[in-house]
Amino acid sequence: MARRIFAALFIMAAISIVAAIAQDAPEFGPPHGAEQIRDPKPTAEDIEVQKAVDNGLEYLAGIQNNDGSWSNDVGNKLGNNYQRNIDGIGRPHLGVTAICCMAFMASGHTPDRGEYKRNVAAGLAFVLSNIDRDTGWTSAYGTRMYSHAFCSMFLAEVYGQTRDPVVLSHLRNAISFIVKSQNQQGAWRYIPDQLDSDMSICVCQLQALRAASNVGVLVPKNSIEAARDYVRLSYNHYRSPGSFKYQIDWDDRSTFPLTAAGVVALQSLGNYSSHTYIGSGGQRVTLDLNRSIEYIRDTRPDRTATYLVPGTRMCDYGFWYGHYYAAQAMFQYQYVSPRTWAEWNKLNREHFLKLQHDNGAWTDEIGGWDPKHNAYATAMACLILSIPRGYLPIFQN
Repeated sequence: MARRIFAALFIMAAISIVAAIAQDAPEFGPPHGAEQIRDPKPTAEDIEVQKAVDNGLEYLAGIQNNDGSWSNDVGNKLGNNYQRNIDGIGRPHLGVTAICCMAFMASGHTPDRGEYKRNVAAGLAFVLSNIDRDTGWTSAYGTRMYSHAFCSMFLAEVYGQTRDPVVLSHLRNAISFIVKSQNQQGAWRYIPDQLDSDMSICVCQLQALRAASNVGVLVPKNSIEAARDYVRLSYNHYRSPGSFKYQIDWDDRSTFPLTAAGVVALQSLGNYSSHTYIGSGGQRVTLDLNRSIEYIRDTRPDRTATYLVPGTRMCDYGFWYGHYYAAQAMFQYQYVSPRTWAEWNKLNREHFLKLQHDNGAWTDEIGGWDPKHNAYATAMACLILSIPRGYLPIFQN
């Protein structure tokens, strides 16, 4: 009984948020100025992909919790595995909730528009309720800097479309927390104020800063430049040239997700192919992002058809995260090579649709192998397949 009462009250609160920001809301559609790829005659493939995304969104709407969140085991990467926190099993997950909401927004659904506006509004209310008003730190059940960054990015996308002052206030606090948590290396780690850093988390925070800056939130220039310098230093000139390494100081391993993230970070700062900059010692340093694109193509985890054979679909913890950045990198690279993006997007469409389950879900190591309960992989797949639509400014050139 108490649970039903709480659910009813929560839904009423979510509806009030929608009502507050829906004043004179425009008709359902993309944000003002969105760079969309418009095709008046969608192909049979386009229709099939959109149906897959629609099925994924319907699945996500069906597994949303009463408090507006989506559940996922809270954990972290440990070596080559995903380690689950004992007290975080099956908990409402802030980062996954933000990603789910952005998956809806990537198809044009916002807190005040579209078929799934109530789902997005409820997810927004959950995120806002878990932001510390004093510090801006966004965390619940042990979530860390990854989740904070995705929540910040989500708030930026919401504010860009609604101009809601409440969202803006929380967004400013969340961005301020990111800036204050930046360490002397110019980057970030899993936990705020750690002395060491890594490329993956650095790019995640950098994207949040960029999303906030896009909607008019003041982001210190030196914070952006320090993060940019860390990404530049992560570029591998000799070992696997063109790739990006995990850490600049002691762990120089390179991977598909890290390299894709590195390319996206530099693209977001206006570097789309090779470019030269002056290093700290006054030397000229050239980064060949064309080689980085080649590295991404060569290390694509599902580049062969054997990956798609039933029973061998092993989407490990880095699979969807890597593809999330790789799709962005290739989409931006179309301004250098349209063919490269076309070929990559074709593979995404072919492979991802084969990985989808009959109920609309996708699965992986992070969200779990049970297609009845995987919000993370499903949201990521929907996001990736929707990038070309251009509804989210963070994915635009």
